[in-house]
Amino acid sequence: MGARALARVPAVRAKTSLVLLLLLAAALTLRLGIVQIRDGPHLARLALEQHDETVETFARRGAILDRDGGVLVRSLPSESIYVVPGDVVDPRAALKLAPVLHLPAAQIEAVLRDKSAAFRWLARKVQHDTAERVQAMHLSGVGTKAEETGRRFVASGRLASTVVGFTGTDENGLDGLEYAFDSLLRGRPGRVRIESDELERAAIPFGTTQVIDRAVPGTTLVTTLDPYLQFEAERLLRADVKKWSAKSGTVLVMDPWTGELLAVANFPDFDPAHFSASSSDAWRDRAVSDAYEPGSTFKLVTAAAALQSGRFKPNARFPARDSITVGGRTIHNAEDGLMAGRNGSESIEDIIAYSHNVGAAEIGLATGKRAMYATLQRFGFGRTTQVELPGENPGIVDRPEDWSGSQLATISFGHGISITPMALIRAYAAIANGGLLLRPRIVHALLDDQGVVVHRSAPIVERRALSPEIAAILRRYLRAVVVRGTGDPTAQVAGYTTAGKTGTAQVVENGRYQPGLYTASFVGMIPAERPRYVILVKIDNPRGAIYGSVVAAPVFADLARAAMFHAGIMPAAPPSRLVRRRAAAKAPR
Repeated sequence: MGARALARVPAVRAKTSLVLLLLLAAALTLRLGIVQIRDGPHLARLALEQHDETVETFARRGAILDRDGGVLVRSLPSESIYVVPGDVVDPRAALKLAPVLHLPAAQIEAVLRDKSAAFRWLARKVQHDTAERVQAMHLSGVGTKAEETGRRFVASGRLASTVVGFTGTDENGLDGLEYAFDSLLRGRPGRVRIESDELERAAIPFGTTQVIDRAVPGTTLVTTLDPYLQFEAERLLRADVKKWSAKSGTVLVMDPWTGELLAVANFPDFDPAHFSASSSDAWRDRAVSDAYEPGSTFKLVTAAAALQSGRFKPNARFPARDSITVGGRTIHNAEDGLMAGRNGSESIEDIIAYSHNVGAAEIGLATGKRAMYATLQRFGFGRTTQVELPGENPGIVDRPEDWSGSQLATISFGHGISITPMALIRAYAAIANGGLLLRPRIVHALLDDQGVVVHRSAPIVERRALSPEIAAILRRYLRAVVVRGTGDPTAQVAGYTTAGKTGTAQVVENGRYQPGLYTASFVGMIPAERPRYVILVKIDNPRGAIYGSVVAAPVFADLARAAMFHAGIMPAAPPSRLVRRRAAAKAPR
């Protein structure tokens, strides 16, 4: 090849390279134009979505307080521990984490070995100091993350647990007041735009944070519960259930002038902070969920029906018998009934005081179905009381046309009808306050996140159930129970006047009376003249004794005494021996 040919080769190559470079530059320019101009907005959005995240911000759940402002339960900020298994390199990571998280090392090791998972939770809703201890270990692949919801802190332990209820892992109300008022307690989460990594952590030190919607903390619920009375009610109930080896029990304390529930105690109860460790039976608020045959405590309703019908005067008398047959069923007086009236007859007051089933049946039969049913309706039996608690049972009250041949008689002494403790104490509160049927209340006030009252509840009068005159007569009957009847002396409180009614009813299960199973109860008020408190005690399936006068009345007396001291009402000086003799001589027989 000549020198000229050799000289042309580099020139051709140079031109070819130049053309190729120009083509490449044109292609890159075209691609850059496509990326920047045509696809630019779309790609910018994709890039932004990779590190720009809109997340919900924690809205602190409202607290639940007692009437004095003491905390029953409130929310604290929470953190959770996560792991990216593929990033864990420390072979002793599980052993280091186990004692801090209070989890078995084998359980943690199983999570760390799952390399196919990009992300796993190790522990949810841990305390802040626990998260700090994990962070201090500096374990690769293990980190902490602030939760969008808090951790419920139960300040009161088991106190009022069946009333307060509990929340789930994400602070959603599952039972009790937590469930009933969940929409108010939970607040409204906010929204914030942050620059983050794939785990929604703020990944850029100087990245921007933009608040889209501010979180609104939940409403604080102030209950009507008196912490001292609630504690005493639970303490006395727990001791009584254990004393009589009973299945369960309920104690209620109500202000009869406002309808406020000052104590709602149930046993068994549970620890809301570890509710899953208890059975669902322990979660139940028996005061509203358990309907039962009230037995002799219902005889006051029969007396009310008789007096309101206008057919009987307070001094009306009935034949004193030990048994009566109605609709093919023979009714007997209970063994705890006392002596019958003199001269073969007894007054309504005698029947109530001595708790005679036969006498109550005679009153009911003479009063009639229509008058009895009208009184049941005025007291609201067969319907819910509309108290602000979930799961309320309306009970069972059949219509008169569906009553069997003996049902009017049995209803008259508290059988053949079922009601809840809440419905019964409301009826007794009406007797105590002069005849007004009030709606039971558990919520005293609602507060915003600054502690400002946004709502304060007030007494709600449903209707007049009794005239003041008849209510006064019924209170006199209840006083006789304690002075000379089945409540003497177990329901008496030294230095105070008390009034109330004992009850002993056979338990019904699956439509049949269960032999050997009874409900012992007492419903009373203190002081008798103008009651400050109405107290219900109900003990289910006691062993060794079954009568309300023995099992339930002493709990009433102890709690009533504690309540009066708590209210600052001191006992009166005991009367002299002469005064007692004169009072005994004047007492009606």
